[in-house]
Amino acid sequence: MPGAMETIAVVLVSVREGRKGAAFAEWMFKLLAEREGVRAELIDLKDWPLPAYTYPVHATAAEQHYAKDSLQARWAERIRPIDGFIFVTPEYNRGYPGHLKTALDHLYQAWNKKPVAFVGYGGFSGGSRVIEQLKQVSIELQMVPSRDDVSINMIGLATDEHGFPSAELWQKRAKGLLDSLLYWTRLLKPERERH
Repeated sequence: MPGAMETIAVVLVSVREGRKGAAFAEWMFKLLAEREGVRAELIDLKDWPLPAYTYPVHATAAEQHYAKDSLQARWAERIRPIDGFIFVTPEYNRGYPGHLKTALDHLYQAWNKKPVAFVGYGGFSGGSRVIEQLKQVSIELQMVPSRDDVSINMIGLATDEHGFPSAELWQKRAKGLLDSLLYWTRLLKPERERH
């Protein structure tokens, strides 16, 4: 639909002190905000200290059972209007941080039929292993993972004065990620709204 505005959230996953992910999330946010027809938002998981999932109701139906003013209900309200996501995540011990799994598991319908892309970072693997795992999780949540992603290898990483990756390779990868994510966002949003 020409003239429609899509809301895409960049989710900053790392909550540790001195996190490199903050600069990478700002980089993706800036690139996303430059795109026409996009409302870019930044979600910092540090602001959402969700507890482990302990509800007696299965996670696929939990959103209807959270107490109105609970952190879980506010989390659902934060995620529900978003049309697509970019998760910026470190790789910890070949996997993703536990608090990300908790944030994902507290919701189900709010994630359904929405595209998702990933920026992973870490040592030698550049976060590629965490991205592979998260693609599997996102499919189970009925999300549509982008084939294009960005894996930032931290060894010898060149950054600019903002801490943004400056190598031409990362710029090309970021462009491909955004092109793919926006394609799927614009394809899925009208169908999701019809249903």
